Amino acid sequence: MTLDNFSVLHKENFKKPYVSMVIITTGKNLTNIRKLLCSIKMQDFKNYEVVIATESNSSELKELCKSLDMDCAIVEAGYWNRCRTGNSAIIRSKGELVALLEDDVELDPYWLSKVIRCINVGRDTGCAYSTVITPLGSESIIAKIYMKPLRFVVKAINVLRAHHHIARKNLKVFSLTVICRKEALLKAGLFDIRVEEPIVAEDYDLALRIRKAGYKIVSCSEAKALHYTLHAYKRALLALEKGPKWWEKLIENDTYFFAKHYDLLGVVILTHALYNAFFSPLALLLKLKMNLHIRFFIAVSIHSIKGSFTGLIRGILAEHG
Repeated sequence: MTLDNFSVLHKENFKKPYVSMVIITTGKNLTNIRKLLCSIKMQDFKNYEVVIATESNSSELKELCKSLDMDCAIVEAGYWNRCRTGNSAIIRSKGELVALLEDDVELDPYWLSKVIRCINVGRDTGCAYSTVITPLGSESIIAKIYMKPLRFVVKAINVLRAHHHIARKNLKVFSLTVICRKEALLKAGLFDIRVEEPIVAEDYDLALRIRKAGYKIVSCSEAKALHYTLHAYKRALLALEKGPKWWEKLIENDTYFFAKHYDLLGVVILTHALYNAFFSPLALLLKLKMNLHIRFFIAVSIHSIKGSFTGLIRGILAEHG
């Protein structure tokens, strides 16, 4: 093969595969969505479509895409459930690869070509996730504690969480700055739709089910994305606004998504439920800098126990259903 032929072949291969860039959003934060769309438009890899899965605001999103000279497919659900909304966009997507993106991220110009390179390491690689940088700083409670004895206590308590076990066992999971083979998403059953908002940990659940479906998940450290929302702090503020019952549902869903995977996580589903029941209210208190009325804190504590127990039972039963 001549050098010229190799160059032509390389260019042809670089046009492949076709990628669906799926943005999962409420459709309300147009400033963040604009940033993300601009970063998609700047990608060096151009063989993609943009699918925006949204709760509402489809007309504003169409105008936004038009102003950026981008052709976007808008899938409007009319309600907010990130799992159902995301699934509708994945099913509608045309790409053999699907990038799943939250609306508050911004991609570096080579993000797409780098994650494609990572996922193409082997056919058994189902997903490749990128490095996520948070310009607003770490949300870790430990990072904000300067008293060594208290730091030690918080670290010891965090061992109860499923996240600690997953990191220690090097079980690859992802958040929504990831590219996956569409076949892997379909084989895993897409996002679990047996939950209602507030939803959390749905991405971890999907990642673990993709692993069970026989696919590898790899990290792609050279691909970088910026993430502009402090989700844990945002959820803490929402708990104050919406009340203890909202917090109970959040805890229930978080416990549920991990409890489903007792075959992978074992006794950790119990320790995670224990953390959610008894220590998540304390974490909420620390995130809000002790700014909780005692009666509200007691109510949150009671609802945390109820939500964690319900989620644990639901998760265990879900895999037998």
